[in-house]
Amino acid sequence: MMNEYFALVRKRCAEYGIDPNQIPSFDKVSTEELIEIQEKYSETLSVIKIFISQFLSKTKGIPLLVTVTDDKGTFIEYMGDETLQDTIVKLAGLQKGIQFTERKAGVSSVLAAIELKKPIQILGTEHYHHFLHSAACYSAPLYVNDRLIGTISVMTFLDFAHPMILTTLETVVDSIKRELDLREENRYLDEMNKMMLEHSSIGYIVTEESGKILNVNSKAKAILSGTKIEQHYIQEITPLNEIYNRFKQGDMIQNYEIIIENSKNLVCLVDCFPFQEGTLIQLHDITEYKKTEAYIQNTEKLTIVGQLAAGVAHEIKNPLTTLKGFIQLMQQNLYSETYTPVMLKEIERINEITNEFLVLSRPTVLSKELNDIKKLFVEIEVLLSSIGILKNIDFVKNFKDVPSIYCDGNQLKQVFINIFKNSVEALDHNGQVHLTVDLHNSHHIMIRFEDHGKGFPDHILTKLGQPFVTTKENGNGLGIMVCKRIIETIHMGQLNMYNKANNTGAVVEIILPISTD
Repeated sequence: MMNEYFALVRKRCAEYGIDPNQIPSFDKVSTEELIEIQEKYSETLSVIKIFISQFLSKTKGIPLLVTVTDDKGTFIEYMGDETLQDTIVKLAGLQKGIQFTERKAGVSSVLAAIELKKPIQILGTEHYHHFLHSAACYSAPLYVNDRLIGTISVMTFLDFAHPMILTTLETVVDSIKRELDLREENRYLDEMNKMMLEHSSIGYIVTEESGKILNVNSKAKAILSGTKIEQHYIQEITPLNEIYNRFKQGDMIQNYEIIIENSKNLVCLVDCFPFQEGTLIQLHDITEYKKTEAYIQNTEKLTIVGQLAAGVAHEIKNPLTTLKGFIQLMQQNLYSETYTPVMLKEIERINEITNEFLVLSRPTVLSKELNDIKKLFVEIEVLLSSIGILKNIDFVKNFKDVPSIYCDGNQLKQVFINIFKNSVEALDHNGQVHLTVDLHNSHHIMIRFEDHGKGFPDHILTKLGQPFVTTKENGNGLGIMVCKRIIETIHMGQLNMYNKANNTGAVVEIILPISTD
């Protein structure tokens, strides 16, 4: 095949009228074009020089000249033996910028390697031009990610020709290819990572081991607007400094909620991970999620208030009737000092009912403190009675001695009212709801609601707590979703719902941690 290829090239050279006895005058690109090509190949040439320098150092004593061309055969670099540079290079005018073309170069290992896409050797008289009959030329195409980018060639005197030169050249070129492929892949991944970071909805901050900030993406800059974080250590940025110090001390920082106090007052979840020798900090802006969550929670409160209206009206009507009777007696001058304490007691009862309504209608603001669970139930006893009174539901309570817990009392009241209301709705008239408050284990307390209704349908039991999953004809499932959020996310507890044996009713179990902070 090679003999046929060379024969065809020689035939064409004769047709071109090329004189083999004359040294060819090669075409040359302009200085500006050469500079542009060399800039384009700057990284490639830097890699080639590293490997070729090692190759030449191991073949010291053998006159070798290594040349590099681009994919069009433009001569852009050479290195190696000075003897060859002073003879063949200068004699043939092989200057940087010349272009190897068949009409000028005739039979050329460079052009053959580009055209045939494989390593080529041309020895002595195989060259078309006589001045190269004393030379041996070896060329190999250079590919990066399966794309031809040029050739690397080795030239020596014919007396030093050896098949191992081509084999060694192939090995060196393969090593160069793998290095360039790896760099290309790394560059692609780096650019992809940069693009993803810059357009990510998550803020990223990378620090050194000392805490000096190395890199910040656009989202993190937007979250921390007003702070020139590139010029700071992470320890100088509030409130990230406290979180960073805890992470460095060994604490796990994942989904840690903070408020960035600036013009926007954003709510963020923070994650910290080891990254190389430093730290990667992630900032998830959940401000809009928080607003939506608060809206849903407050909407659910108002729904409960509306559903309580009938029962509460009944509760308020009784003390109002008493007050009306006393006032009528006073109008008839039948006043007695015994009336005053009774009237004040009835007014206080009305006040208690309206106060609990106000608690339900207030916007949700997280406020944790030590609370006695039994006391929380006492405070909403009137509301719970108003829920059950319309069906004459008996509320049976069993309070065991349990320690106070660190919680948001108002939010837990909302959970208790919601669960009790659901139990009442599942019962027929004259039913019972059982409440048990007891220790679950040494670290948790348990609050259990039990009814004797029909229980949860099996097909939705595992989905309870998801939006719009409900057992009610006109329900939306948001009530239990809010309850799960309050218990499991805000209070780090558990909300378990299941049926009693033989479907004799439903059980809703709340497990809350005993903690002082």
